[in-house]
Amino acid sequence: MEETSKKLYPMRFVEKEAEMPWGQVCYQIADLGAIDSMVYDGWLGGNNLSELMGTFLERVVGDDAFEFYGLQFPILVKVMKTSGRQPLQINAADDVAEERYDSFGKTAFWFVKEASEDASLFLGLNRDVDAGEFYRRCQEGTAEEILNVIHPKVGDSFVIKPGTVYAAGPGLTIVEISECSELSFNLETELEEAFDLIDFHRFVSPAALTPRSTSASRTPPPTTSAVPPLTWPRVATVAEGSMPSEDSGKGCKLAECDEFKVTKFDLENPLHIFSDQPGSFAIYHCISGEAFVQAPTESGGYENYPLKAGASILVPSEVNDFMLFPAADKTVLLEATVERRTLPDSYTDGKPADDTPDPHVRQWN
Repeated sequence: MEETSKKLYPMRFVEKEAEMPWGQVCYQIADLGAIDSMVYDGWLGGNNLSELMGTFLERVVGDDAFEFYGLQFPILVKVMKTSGRQPLQINAADDVAEERYDSFGKTAFWFVKEASEDASLFLGLNRDVDAGEFYRRCQEGTAEEILNVIHPKVGDSFVIKPGTVYAAGPGLTIVEISECSELSFNLETELEEAFDLIDFHRFVSPAALTPRSTSASRTPPPTTSAVPPLTWPRVATVAEGSMPSEDSGKGCKLAECDEFKVTKFDLENPLHIFSDQPGSFAIYHCISGEAFVQAPTESGGYENYPLKAGASILVPSEVNDFMLFPAADKTVLLEATVERRTLPDSYTDGKPADDTPDPHVRQWN
């Protein structure tokens, strides 16, 4: 990577599939050491995500994310298809993971893309359970009886916090967006090591978030020539000439936690996304339909980067002004971002010492 002065661009990565006893995992964006996503095309094609981080630093993820995560890319995106039940699992929190394993912990977001009629998820305990009973049930193979069982539908989503016992049953396709860590413990083979990570308090089922529908009529996808030129700075708007719908420019927030934010867009119209200055990257996963990202080039023109159903794309922090276009009917995107994250300060009762609004946060309309 000798041309480090060249402007970065939206990047797609070579997917890596792995067979599991319970199904299949497709890693789409990952910086996990043994699994290190490789850029698919463009002048950075052939380089791994860890190499991008080591060379371009905050130009990839932004100042705020780089200050907290360093050279570790913050987000993992993978798609899981289950043909059998996963083993019961537990994730560690960041502080425990750092102390014991010199790693980030794992908070995860699951979006149900496909679900059979009898599909189920196991998420947390269905009642207060003491440690002795849980330990015995894990050894006997009867732990499922005290777990909260959810029968998900397509479009449901869940945030899985550290300490929650969880597993996916057969018949599901799940898009997982999480901290870039695979520090999960199998409670059927690693119970001794992970036992103190379990939250034995009663689990309250998260409300299943279903996609919102709109009654606005769809308009044909515009051609590139119909795109108004981007000026700097420009207030975010739906592209001129398009019919705005209920969700235009707002999206539907599915997850908002310290580790990441996930927003769903029913992309019926072109969408302009910008920030006042480079500061935060964005990842887009196409749930259905097809889209393309249009970004300015160094020569003053524009280039389109296609995003097909089931694929993901990384828009680096340096590309802080771009357009999203639907290229097919019923295009739905998930957007994952990481905003400013600070460590708790003991002198401020555990609250971040600096609560100044972050000027880098992207806006959309």
